[in-house]
Amino acid sequence: MKLVVATVAATLVFASIAQAQTAAFTCPATGTAFTFKGDGHESIVVATGRDGDVCLAKRTSGGQSEALRVHWGLIGSVDAAGESYIQGIDLKSLWPLKVGNETMQTVSSMGRDGKAYTSNVTMTVAAYEKITVPAGTFDTFRVEESKVGDAAPRIHWWAPSLAASVKETFPDWMDRSKLKVYELSVVKPAGN
Repeated sequence: MKLVVATVAATLVFASIAQAQTAAFTCPATGTAFTFKGDGHESIVVATGRDGDVCLAKRTSGGQSEALRVHWGLIGSVDAAGESYIQGIDLKSLWPLKVGNETMQTVSSMGRDGKAYTSNVTMTVAAYEKITVPAGTFDTFRVEESKVGDAAPRIHWWAPSLAASVKETFPDWMDRSKLKVYELSVVKPAGN
């Protein structure tokens, strides 16, 4: 009986600690390089600065480079003149990140197919959890991005220690029944 009570008490204490965790919005230090792998692809993202609520970076994948804008550190799009550009996203109410924070918005974007899209998006800080990816083990906030019509949410595991997502899963835009997974395989701090 004592073991059960101790286990329940330990679980409640851990749950309380996880609920109390918060993280302020910040962007990775300029020059930090992140290598992500998944779905047979590799991309290198180098932090280049910040523009208000947008983290700026240069992404290179398959020999192609593009300027990347990561809105509130979570939703990426390429520059306004390119493809996959998002306008009007405001995730300020999620920050500081805390389990239970949620926002619902209508978002306009330009898809990689060149078509304009409008989506109803719900962003929820669903959990605070430790995850392991090839680059290491990180304490993260699991932020779920649900769009009307998608079979599964896009999930971001955002690590406060890096000010970046270390793992993402999302529906394949060509086959919504399949999930793509990208994980951080290497991180090189600025100046190294």
